[in-house]
Amino acid sequence: MTTLPTVLTQSWSCQPRFTCSQISSCDEARWYLENCSWGGKLDRDSDGMPCESLC
Repeated sequence: MTTLPTVLTQSWSCQPRFTCSQISSCDEARWYLENCSWGGKLDRDSDGMPCESLC
C-alpha cells in the first residue's frame, strides 16, 4: 500500500495586509514576504525576517 504525502492548503492571497497585527502567524508573514509584491513592507529592517513580533 502506497501512502501519498499530505498537501496542506492555505487560504492566503496577496490581498494587502499593511501591518503585522493583521497577520496571524510567522508562516503567514513569511508567505507574504516571499510571494507578494508588497511583502517587503513587513520586513522593516530588511533582515529577511518579516514581523519580528511574530517570528
